[in-house]
Amino acid sequence: MSIRLTTTSYIVLGLLRWAPGTTAYDLERTIRATVSHIWAIQRSQIYREPARLAEAGLLTTETVGDGRQKTRFTITPEGEEALDAWLAAGAEELPQLRDLATLKIFFGARPQAIARVQLLRHQARLKEYELLREIGGLAQAGPRTALEAAIAHERTSIRYWSDLAKAED
Repeated sequence: MSIRLTTTSYIVLGLLRWAPGTTAYDLERTIRATVSHIWAIQRSQIYREPARLAEAGLLTTETVGDGRQKTRFTITPEGEEALDAWLAAGAEELPQLRDLATLKIFFGARPQAIARVQLLRHQARLKEYELLREIGGLAQAGPRTALEAAIAHERTSIRYWSDLAKAED
């Protein structure tokens, strides 16, 4: 069966490559702890996507448990092939700035008030990322490199919001 694969599909395939036999609940927890800061995924998508991929033959399923049944998902060779093809393809799409604070400023909110709050939030997120880097919680090169991009993004955001807050004084 041929289905249209989305970025969520590839996230699920990638995580299952690293951790075969994972449940949808475990996927949700892993996504929240890892890629959710760089790619937004609705909770309902996380629970629907593995079954959709299994139906297409990209994942296998195994139901385990006595009382509470859990379905564990594992990537198939076809799923590996689809993931590898996606990873090998370029990323031509430019990122979209999806920032509620910037949108509010666009429509007339006071930049100074928003800038001060955003500055604190970005500083807190930067500390989280730097702590994660410091404790070495990311064993694989890809997540470590993505973490460096997130740190650079937060530093840039801090400069921007700091400058905006100062400009209004």
